[in-house]
Amino acid sequence: MTSFGMPTLMMVSHGNSGNGGDPAAALADAVRDHWAGPVRHGYMRSTPSVPDQLAKLKRDHEADELIVFPLFFSEGYLVFEELPRNLRDAGLDRAVILPPAINLPGFTAMVARHVQAALLRRGWDGSETSVFLVPHGLKTLTEPLPETVRFAKELGSACAESEICIGNIEGDPSLRDWRTIGSRKHALIVPMLAGGGMHACTDLPEMIAAQPGEVIEILDPIGEWAELPDLILAEAARFVRHRPDRSKGLHRPVAKSRVESGAGLI
Repeated sequence: MTSFGMPTLMMVSHGNSGNGGDPAAALADAVRDHWAGPVRHGYMRSTPSVPDQLAKLKRDHEADELIVFPLFFSEGYLVFEELPRNLRDAGLDRAVILPPAINLPGFTAMVARHVQAALLRRGWDGSETSVFLVPHGLKTLTEPLPETVRFAKELGSACAESEICIGNIEGDPSLRDWRTIGSRKHALIVPMLAGGGMHACTDLPEMIAAQPGEVIEILDPIGEWAELPDLILAEAARFVRHRPDRSKGLHRPVAKSRVESGAGLI
């Protein structure tokens, strides 16, 4: 593919926290050399903000063809309501919005490979391992989000011997209760987080509060995994090869389910 006529690819995340917590920018850097058009980034709750970045894209004539990737591991208000509204307000209602990370084709297989590689590296048997999916969650949650439950079932099918558990950073079930949630002697923690910010580097280890003798492996946040850009690029390229009818408004491909306003943040 040549750069002529290639869409702009924009990475969007919830926010950045400094000290390594700049996930949308890091993902844009990882993708840039493999995309023949402009690659930009923005945040829903910090800077550079999505509205400001969209205005800049228009000023720089980079918004005529726009593909947006939401670096989120849940479905909900920010992905399905606020982001499309930001685009409409900017006059960019012909943009393509890719599925959030959890709905990308190949996402479950990617996570399964990491789980299996970690078991092999540690010499653990799957039947003796609890795999904890750790999304951001919400303070108001009293049960896992439906998309997290769906993903847990999919991952369980791919990692049949392991026990798949869910522990949120915010809300219930809480990661603080991991000892009673899981029943196996080994714990493998899969942070469903955008990057290495405060939640991954501070909150998660504090909530686990590992004690001597406990056998725990904490993977890097999924948003930092080297294979994730390949999934994004493959999905974005699908809209370059097969240009949709862009006259019908915002495209939200492969959105498997829509949850009520208030679903997850990261």
